[in-house]
Amino acid sequence: SSTSSIGVNYGRMSDNLPSPAQAAQLLIQHGITKVKLYDADPSVISAFASTGIQIAVSMYNEVIWQLASSQEQADSWLASAILPHLAANASIEMILLGNEVLTRADPALAPQLVPAMRNLHKTLVTRGLDSRIKLTTSHAMDVLDFSRSFPPSAGIFRPGMEETMKPLLDFLAETSSPFLIDAYPYFAYRDDKGEHIDLEFALLDPNSSGTTDWITGLHYPTMLDAQVDTIYAAMGRLGYGNGEVRVIVGETGWPSAGDERNFGAGMENARKFVQNLVRRQQQGLGTPLHPEVSIESYIFALFNEDLKQGSTAERNFGLFYPNMTQVYSVEFSLNMFK
Repeated sequence: SSTSSIGVNYGRMSDNLPSPAQAAQLLIQHGITKVKLYDADPSVISAFASTGIQIAVSMYNEVIWQLASSQEQADSWLASAILPHLAANASIEMILLGNEVLTRADPALAPQLVPAMRNLHKTLVTRGLDSRIKLTTSHAMDVLDFSRSFPPSAGIFRPGMEETMKPLLDFLAETSSPFLIDAYPYFAYRDDKGEHIDLEFALLDPNSSGTTDWITGLHYPTMLDAQVDTIYAAMGRLGYGNGEVRVIVGETGWPSAGDERNFGAGMENARKFVQNLVRRQQQGLGTPLHPEVSIESYIFALFNEDLKQGSTAERNFGLFYPNMTQVYSVEFSLNMFK
């Protein structure tokens, strides 16, 4: 496996953010070479053109219906949403069809996901872009049946999900595309309130005592390792247990501030989590089950977003304030851990 820069999610649920062009320069300044967008806003994609930053473009869930309905709709979407940016030298490497479709969206949408992917893939093949741009979707951790998914080797998808998940994994394996999971050790630690989960384990501290899978004997030094291998185990139960489909952490992070509902939130914990994540990324570390496959990760998020709903923590996952100063000191340089 090879090392690569950490990625970042560029959310824009805020009324005080810098321009996309300024955001692109901020990534360049800090050596962050991958960005994941939550839509296909042309003004945002254009801001990253000719920067060398690798872009993952997302589409709204509603667009999946259109792409699944006909090949012509897939052709039209790619022609309008993607091709102009490729012509402008934007490095689009991945398209995400929807966000957490299998657990958050209308249940009627799930059967449309793979047909939409196959139609769009045909369009990419026709354009000679299928090896350059991969198609996938993002998943919340609740695609797993939590009641039966511990230790990691016991991982299994939720009942009733096989009819959608198996065709999806078939497509991802056929097209060498990744499986994106939104994995947040913070939320598990918050809900546990430190009763059973060690803080160092959740913060990805390589010196934590960790935990051992009593079925396989594999030792897990960090919670992120355990979360990713639980997904690998669940995929194995559907016939993909040998790393045929690579898992990428599409979202992870730790809030730098919170309220009484946000046990464990805080500046120092956020700094430790992100720095440990960057360190393991630069070292090219895999998981105990698949040490040969480095875990590529996208931090959530680039900025604190003041319009996000929910607890205080939801508005404080950013690496940067809207004025583009760092919330806490983290080194993203490729050379830091060489």
